[in-house]
Amino acid sequence: MNPLQLDESDSIRAREVRPFISIAIPTFRRPDLARRTIESVLQQSYSDWEMVISDDEGPDGMSWDVLSEYARIDSRIRVVENLRPPGQVENTNNAMLAGRGNWIKVLHDDDWLTPGSLETFAELARRYPTVAFITSTSHLLLDSGIRYRRGGRVTLYSGQQCLTDLYLVGKTRALGIVPSTLLINSEVIRAGCLMRNYKSITWGVDQLFFVDLACRGDMVAIDDGLIFYDMTSHASISGAKSFSQIDQETLDLKHLTWSLLEDKQGLPDPDTIVRALRVARLRGRFRHQSWLTSVGDAFQILRPSVIKAGRKAMRARTHTPTAAHRLA
Repeated sequence: MNPLQLDESDSIRAREVRPFISIAIPTFRRPDLARRTIESVLQQSYSDWEMVISDDEGPDGMSWDVLSEYARIDSRIRVVENLRPPGQVENTNNAMLAGRGNWIKVLHDDDWLTPGSLETFAELARRYPTVAFITSTSHLLLDSGIRYRRGGRVTLYSGQQCLTDLYLVGKTRALGIVPSTLLINSEVIRAGCLMRNYKSITWGVDQLFFVDLACRGDMVAIDDGLIFYDMTSHASISGAKSFSQIDQETLDLKHLTWSLLEDKQGLPDPDTIVRALRVARLRGRFRHQSWLTSVGDAFQILRPSVIKAGRKAMRARTHTPTAAHRLA
């Protein structure tokens, strides 16, 4: 019998004991980074969890033996092969769907938990049991060092408040939400809210997932770094995109979000938002694109509608709903 597979009696017992949090780790050909991720979970003080590691390469791949060893040592760890179509989207979905917990904690294989973060996530989940998802900010691991983000302010957003903020690239942008910061109500996952592609969107699937989650219910955000997000130069599973492709994906995403907003009064239209974002991104782009394109982007600032959209986004970054408190 495969040591990673449960027999029938074990399977029945496993279903009876439902962990509070399932940690869903999609991985592909990065065993050393995956070790760091797994170890960060094992070192948590909070213990009511299971870990599901979905390997996109399978038993013949370079990570399987490493992952299997962890599964043999700790019964809370399961390794599953992604039998869905390959790629980050389906591998993440495979990991989330295999989780049996009340909450699904996504954690990519190049990110890791800060000490005590699972306890904080669990406390927030007990305090807000009906929200669709909970998110934190993250400490950024850069080639130049670590940029720490510390806080403790907890804010409750309605689904529509979250959609509006995502549309304006406001507070949710300042928080730096990425999949690894998410704790998702498992009922939302079981209801079919999974990662997906849409129109041109393949690079921005993370942002699309946040929009889909906001359509399912409320969000709780804590402005404290509960994960380390690895932004160093390392092997990445994300494909490179040109700036024009990124802008097209952004436009498609803004049009989708616009269609989901119940109150559009006073909001700039999607095309104006994208023009404002091109101005905001110019600093990081001008060395990597033609001078003619850079000049065209810079001249967008002369449009009154773009100036207004930029101001609207800045106000959104400093404004939070009134339902906020400090985590004790």
